Amino acid sequence: MAWQFLKNFWHSMVLRDQTNTEQGYVSAVEQKELVGCTGVVSRELRPAGTVIINGEPVDVVSEGDYIPKGQQVKVVSVNGNRVVVR
Repeated sequence: MAWQFLKNFWHSMVLRDQTNTEQGYVSAVEQKELVGCTGVVSRELRPAGTVIINGEPVDVVSEGDYIPKGQQVKVVSVNGNRVVVR
């Protein structure tokens, strides 16, 4: 009885479904092509926020302090899914 409970519990905790790009799932991939691109701050950076680059919102972190909404910034580096702007 305890074994059956543990078996059912384990199966309820394990993910069996697979996700793929055909279903619209994407992983956090590096976006090295953004280095050197410029964009406009759409959500103020304190130091994290959102910048519109090539018409798309990108979550970024500023290299320094606060950057207000509407300011133009440049992507200086990308490490994993961390996009750094100046």
